[in-house]
Amino acid sequence: MAADLAAIESKRGPVFSAVNLRTEWAKACTALGLGRMEGQESKNGNAWSKYTGLIIHDLRRSAIRNMVNAGTPELIAMKISGHKTRAVFDRYHIISADDVSAAMRKIEAASVSVNSVKNAPRTNRKLLRARSSSG
Repeated sequence: MAADLAAIESKRGPVFSAVNLRTEWAKACTALGLGRMEGQESKNGNAWSKYTGLIIHDLRRSAIRNMVNAGTPELIAMKISGHKTRAVFDRYHIISADDVSAAMRKIEAASVSVNSVKNAPRTNRKLLRARSSSG
């Protein structure tokens, strides 16, 4: 990818046009092989190009997932990403099967810890409880 980036002619000023971000984004992604432009023709015979590939919202979703996985509180991640409602944030914060499995392993580990205190001889219970509440 570094060679691809080096081959692109450098540009002065803003990286993307504020007027037509979508077109600039499509050009950049096409140049990097992250998407492609497909020639299309309208019913009236007008030629245009349709972009398929990486879109900006893909990065927004990844950023939210990375923030939450890194331990950023969800309300702060919402503020950073610009989500005003919880419902829309939840559509971007996708939970995978691996996330559910990891949560279940944590629950199992916690229940094993609690059961070891409950099953300990009475004389050791106070000591175990004191240690688990202080740590």
